[in-house]
Amino acid sequence: MTGHVVLRTRAEMRRTEAVNATRKDIQALRALAVGLVVLNHLWPAQLPGGYVGVDVFFVISGYLISKHLLGELERSNRINLGQFYSRRIRRLLPAATLVATVSLLAAWALLPFSRWLAIAQETIASVLYVENWVLAAKSVDYSAHNEAASTVQHYWSLSVEEQFYLIWPLLFLGLSLVAIRLRRRRRALLALGVVLVSALALAFCVWFTYTNRSPAYFATPARAWEFGAGALIALGGPHAMAALRLRLPDYHLALSGTAQCLGYGLIAYSAFCFNEQTFFPGFAAVVPVAGTVLVIAAGPNGPLWSPNQILAARPVQFLGDVSYSLYLWHWPMIVLAPALLGHSLGTRDKAVILVAAIALAYLSKKLIEDPGRTNLLRGAKPARVFAAMAVTAAVVCALCGGLLLNFGKAQAAEAAKLESLIGEPCHGARSLDARNNCSDPFGAAKVANVGPNEAPWFSAPECHPSADPVVYEDLQVLAECDFTGGAQPEANVWLVGDSHAEQWKAGLYELARLHKWKVKESLLGGCPFVDVKRVAVAGAPATDPHAQQRCLGWSAQVSNRIVKEKPDMVFASSFGAGETIDDGTGRPQMDQYKDAVTQRFRDWTAAGSRVFVFRDPPLTLHRTSPDCVALNQQQPINCVNAREEALAPDPVAESAKGMGKPNVRVLDLSDQFCDSRRCYAVIGGLQVYFDNDHAARSYIRSLVPVLFQRFNEARQ
Repeated sequence: MTGHVVLRTRAEMRRTEAVNATRKDIQALRALAVGLVVLNHLWPAQLPGGYVGVDVFFVISGYLISKHLLGELERSNRINLGQFYSRRIRRLLPAATLVATVSLLAAWALLPFSRWLAIAQETIASVLYVENWVLAAKSVDYSAHNEAASTVQHYWSLSVEEQFYLIWPLLFLGLSLVAIRLRRRRRALLALGVVLVSALALAFCVWFTYTNRSPAYFATPARAWEFGAGALIALGGPHAMAALRLRLPDYHLALSGTAQCLGYGLIAYSAFCFNEQTFFPGFAAVVPVAGTVLVIAAGPNGPLWSPNQILAARPVQFLGDVSYSLYLWHWPMIVLAPALLGHSLGTRDKAVILVAAIALAYLSKKLIEDPGRTNLLRGAKPARVFAAMAVTAAVVCALCGGLLLNFGKAQAAEAAKLESLIGEPCHGARSLDARNNCSDPFGAAKVANVGPNEAPWFSAPECHPSADPVVYEDLQVLAECDFTGGAQPEANVWLVGDSHAEQWKAGLYELARLHKWKVKESLLGGCPFVDVKRVAVAGAPATDPHAQQRCLGWSAQVSNRIVKEKPDMVFASSFGAGETIDDGTGRPQMDQYKDAVTQRFRDWTAAGSRVFVFRDPPLTLHRTSPDCVALNQQQPINCVNAREEALAPDPVAESAKGMGKPNVRVLDLSDQFCDSRRCYAVIGGLQVYFDNDHAARSYIRSLVPVLFQRFNEARQ
């Protein structure tokens, strides 16, 4: 009889283990995590902190992988690394590779070729699982800030996970070997090692976030502690829960429910209260991570009032089941849908995308994920699985190479077309000259946006880095350009400002060639040239103290060099219409700018320099942008802005005018972007803007005759 009881008990235990193999609370967390991310991408204003869903995923991954590794160590005193990695490949790569490939081909078919370069590059990075590092590099590259999102941008989190999967088994194996060598308890030593690694990673995360916030978001070391938090549950959670049940048999269920409520509450708080301005990950990431830890550590059981009871419902569990595929599919659909629909996404469009993404996720789960995990290369040795992965990645990279090749051809063809149109009387801004009798200056573009060739950040053959640069920390921000052609220079000139000064280089260089100038340019994206902190851009706080100090340090050095060298002329511009500065007085922006700009210009004019300010072009307001033109190729008139809205006051230009000094002049070319009522996205067959902030290089070149005239008038 006893034997039957033992057998029955063991059978029941096996059945219980099978039932609990997929914990409903963890599936609920997966559903919550993917829901937060998807809703944040579709309706960011309503769920501004939904990006914390990724952090929930990281904790879950740390818990599950560490639990698996610990179990293998305790069963066999070893970790079969080959089998471990091959299982991860079969589990994750089929669906990820499918979505990346389909997205690549769809982008090739639907998106303008100016988008192909970034998409191909990032797809390569994604299949090689280094997308997070590519985005980290772009995040500190000011020229990439306005780059449209790629179809695989969300693969950054998969890259972080794969890098974690690569390192974590080695850490566990190494710590286990140390425990054996030192004759210490394995679990205790593993826990100690994970605590130390996680503490160091958290300290690095906090420091890196507050010194280099943008790359910190994507950097694997800044996220490692989140996986470590999940690992600590796997290492200590079972013992802690068992002790709780023994010591508080009548209360442990209520305590579990309380922990679950608190955990879900912390996640919800971060999702609704965090936003793009939150210094994240940093200390802030502790909130959703702690919430996830509480939910997992509390276990699947709870009282009737526990959120787990509601989240065990079939629809929630279904979302948890398809969470991986839903995460993969939703983002490329958001990126590609406007091109397919021919207009920006509205609420109904977003709802359709949500439903379609869930449907695709279900199909992907049934047809790709599950067969990939259970049947793909079943019984194959790890080497064969690795070889299959390498071949698959090579095929996708080859497709990306084809897209890059086609991008190069399309760009060269459009560039040649552009050159052939330059001399025409109705080309670009020349179409606004009534003497040229151009019938439709605001008709369809004759040349597509040629991508990087239209960027304002470029260099001329006459320019080279200065031998005596302006240096701040690791930045060397000074170039010297000799446009004299070997003749005696007629003037020494400086160009100073941010990227909104840089966008005028295509015109200024032509002025310099005509007048045989030597030009020094010091341009730092995102930095005003005044001696005041920039605290917001386009209404979004810009409170990174490191970035503020960098701007102040650079602008002070540039101003001192100008005073010392006494150039004949200084050309300056800044994104004053879109930025907020703070001198500590709390006065209106125009008053603060007036004092800051006046002080700078007085220093320069006192040294003998004349100052010319480029009045900033009209704001695009996301309507006169290349994205709008791409959706309205035959009718770019749909992308216009009202003049009074787009032509916001430029405080730098207004301050210069207010000085009333003959040696401070404003070059205002607003009438070359707007008529009396509207500002345009296409003029004379040219797209006016390169991105959402900057004028296109070709359009600035078309302004050269008008710029010559305005400059000659201003310097008299």
